[in-house]
Amino acid sequence: QDTLPNVLRPEAMRQLQIHRDAGDTVVVVSAGLDLYLAPWCAAQGVQLLCSRLERRGRRFTGRYLGEQCAGAEKARRVRAAYALDQFAHIHAWGDTHEDIELLALAHTRIYRGRDISDEPLPTR
Repeated sequence: QDTLPNVLRPEAMRQLQIHRDAGDTVVVVSAGLDLYLAPWCAAQGVQLLCSRLERRGRRFTGRYLGEQCAGAEKARRVRAAYALDQFAHIHAWGDTHEDIELLALAHTRIYRGRDISDEPLPTR
């Protein structure tokens, strides 16, 4: 609630609002943890695919529940959760090498704030 708004790029937040206003499906796909991303995404009205921590009873173990949602796992989770051929146009935003496989799924690819849709994907 206090931290995320200070680290999110203003342009990304403007685009998120544009997509929400258009009625688009908006999904945050992050290696970050559900502990802090889930409440933020719920408040924004967007869906979430992210890393999750394992719990035993009321305690977190410090281990991931399943794979960390990074790199190829981001793209795998998106393909598992959504029939991509049902979307006329897919936009993806990324800012690290962990987003390359996710960007490869999209028609419009924004990397570090720049449209790279007509360029080769960045390399690690």
